[in-house]
Amino acid sequence: MNLSFSFPPNGERARYLDSRMRSELANSIDYLGQALDDQLGEKPPGLAELGERLKRGDLYPPSTFGLYYEISSALMYGDHASAADLFRELSLERPITPELKIVTLDQIVPPSKLARYQRLMDTDSETPFHIMPPQPDEAGKPVERFRAAFERLQKAVPALAEEFEAIIREVILVVGDKSNGYDFAGGSCYLLWGALFINAEQHATDVAMIEAMAHESAHSLLFGFTIEEPLVENQGDERYTSPLRDDPRPMDGIYHATFVSARMHWAMSRLLESNRLSSEEISLVVASREADRRSFWNGFETVRQYGKLSETGNKLMASAYDYMSPFQRA
Repeated sequence: MNLSFSFPPNGERARYLDSRMRSELANSIDYLGQALDDQLGEKPPGLAELGERLKRGDLYPPSTFGLYYEISSALMYGDHASAADLFRELSLERPITPELKIVTLDQIVPPSKLARYQRLMDTDSETPFHIMPPQPDEAGKPVERFRAAFERLQKAVPALAEEFEAIIREVILVVGDKSNGYDFAGGSCYLLWGALFINAEQHATDVAMIEAMAHESAHSLLFGFTIEEPLVENQGDERYTSPLRDDPRPMDGIYHATFVSARMHWAMSRLLESNRLSSEEISLVVASREADRRSFWNGFETVRQYGKLSETGNKLMASAYDYMSPFQRA
């Protein structure tokens, strides 16, 4: 399909991005297998079958993507012993069903998969991202709350729900380690395509949970656009001040936060139009939408001044700008 850069959620486009990401994983696994065959005269057991199943369209979990990236890293650094262990784990990966899986962090098994999720989500040395499971006696409540909020999203903003389900395969409910000195709403990682981490303590209402879905899934959507080129071409060690954060951040992070703010504004606007809210919820949505509006324009100014956008990044930000233009002033 011709890839659309239009701003509103698009289920067909999201399915295409997901399929493209999985096709790239299959090609990368084929390449890895051929390279190992050339070097060692053999391929690890199960590698060829995994590649074939991916090509047939079998859905594999986010952990499969994480294992591939960790294997590639181990081989790059010549750590063949670790790579061999990881290959054994990769051979145990199995396809999943298309239904959205919603779990708490402590329900991730085996322990090696849990450790991988924690490790790959904690990649920023400047901002540690240590996640933990909710308290055991409350383990069922966050799942029930998320499921109820998602059902409301499906009825009130079906386009966003369709896009969400096309990209996200696992929602993992967590809490933050307060010893880090800050908290977080949620997160995702390019290396764990299809996984979404949401803080179970941060979203006490359906409105807050729905905004978190719009927020975090928009990050994943942007990841899906970056197979061929990054969103920004600024160097990773460049830092810029932005009203979105207290500390200077890389341009890629500021770009993400700016685009995502517009997506949250869009979601809150559609929620208002749904006529499915109580009077109290309407007040919450109006306040959230206003905060999202301010965040977008504050972030956009930094991106406009200092961002070196790729063609992909420019098209996506232009679509967000076009949507937000009528809301430039309160």
